[in-house]
Amino acid sequence: MAPEGLHIRSYSNDDAAAILGIYEYYILNGPYTFETSVPELTAFSARLDAIASRFPFYVLEKENEIIGYAYACSHRERAAYRWAVETSIYLAKDNTGKGFGQRLYKRLLTTLKERHFTHAFALIGLPNEKSIKLHSSCGFKKQSVHKKAGWKNGNWIDVCWMRCDLAAALEIPIEPIFKKSE
Repeated sequence: MAPEGLHIRSYSNDDAAAILGIYEYYILNGPYTFETSVPELTAFSARLDAIASRFPFYVLEKENEIIGYAYACSHRERAAYRWAVETSIYLAKDNTGKGFGQRLYKRLLTTLKERHFTHAFALIGLPNEKSIKLHSSCGFKKQSVHKKAGWKNGNWIDVCWMRCDLAAALEIPIEPIFKKSE
């Protein structure tokens, strides 16, 4: 068990309700996700199961309560993009700014490297300085800002694209590994 009673483990289907509880705050408050309404649990659970069947997906527990999660998913669906992933991380609102996100992201990025992915992208709705700071501390670098990329809660939202190089892009790359995390 890590300090502060923290434990990182792979996602299981039983985690969907707790994850939706964390995610709901971000859907309803601010530019953090472009989702505009809280999904129904069954559909949300199916979405998470599909992600976890192919990509690393971790939950962070503190004293046996889920307080955060992070996962990777396809960056784009075309075959030539298969070495790139898009990452997401969410922490329960009262658990941000405590270093928990760095621990969770370190685990995710390490697994992505082990599975031969070459780079990870993060798309961050702005303003969100905490997320920019977290991503920067984990090796992501700003690439661009897409102005007025989405409309939510009566406002246009800019999106910052950040990139983390996981491994060298070899002349003949090693195929990435798509599987459920153990």
